[in-house]
Amino acid sequence: MQIHVGERREGDVLTLRVLEGVSESALMGMLKAEGIEIVVGPVMNGSARLEVRAPKRMLVLVEKALPGPPEIDSG
Repeated sequence: MQIHVGERREGDVLTLRVLEGVSESALMGMLKAEGIEIVVGPVMNGSARLEVRAPKRMLVLVEKALPGPPEIDSG
């Protein structure tokens, strides 16, 4: 099991992907045996501590939100 820990704020995205070469049946076996755990820590000043525990053959990617308020597309 791998552990990814970091401070995340509103708009950040965590993506879990299976590494290349891992079969569908192997993936299901890993998920049944180990699962994926997400632990949310204290929320302070607009951010929270997140801990993601996932099988080692999964990739955890983080996409950080741009600073400032989100822009609204008026069309």
